[in-house]
Amino acid sequence: MSTVKVEHFIYGPVPKKGYAKRARSANINPEEYERFLGYYIPIDPAYVSAEDMYNSEARLVASASGSEGVYFSKIFRRSKLDEKGRSGILTHTLLVPRSALEQGLSYQDVERAIDEHEKANGIPLGEMAPMELSWEPVPFEKEIEGLRPLISKATLNRLVDGYTKDPKIKFVVTCRGTEQKDRIRLGYMLSKFLDINLGIVPIAFLSEPPLSLQDTQCNLVLTKLPLTVPQKGWRAVSSLVDSSTTGDASSSKKAKEIIDRMYSA
Repeated sequence: MSTVKVEHFIYGPVPKKGYAKRARSANINPEEYERFLGYYIPIDPAYVSAEDMYNSEARLVASASGSEGVYFSKIFRRSKLDEKGRSGILTHTLLVPRSALEQGLSYQDVERAIDEHEKANGIPLGEMAPMELSWEPVPFEKEIEGLRPLISKATLNRLVDGYTKDPKIKFVVTCRGTEQKDRIRLGYMLSKFLDINLGIVPIAFLSEPPLSLQDTQCNLVLTKLPLTVPQKGWRAVSSLVDSSTTGDASSSKKAKEIIDRMYSA
């Protein structure tokens, strides 16, 4: 069993103050996160609806070039957050060491730690202790073996090829799964494959439509392509219509070998 302590912060409703930094551990700077991404709550609030308060969520994973950490954000709604007992959207963000992710820490384990923290502490205000993550290392190819049902081989090769040629390009990727959990899982696996394992590109992904395509810094993993794509700097790729017999070339030899193994089983 491996363990690591992780700095974290929570942004959301604060009594008598409105939306603000609600809680944080001592050695994290939320302003760096805001400067990096430009927002604390990047999605349309309608996608985290009050009617489905405990199931409608979003995930954001953002990796900066040269950074020793990866931002992991759970975006969700809870009730009774201010002096009037109103509900609101929260962003709970961890700065996860890249070294732990490289050593087999899975994003599912990070997610589990956030859930356990809420069960133990609720939604705190003020100073928090660092969060301790415990995990059994998961081999990389076992962690991404679920890619095949969610994304076509052609689309995955197209992502590798696109990023290899232009690391600044941003993608909207459709997920073959129709559930929110499918989009989140696909985002986790793409981050582990393209960034943590291959090091092709510092990838950032968001599992729900953003407030604005023009402003977002994240790649999107959606169930269907939004009507406003593409804009300048964006590329849309769909796993729903790609032929498995075309587009199989990849400009990364290492990536091609892994992809071929996954899709030949």
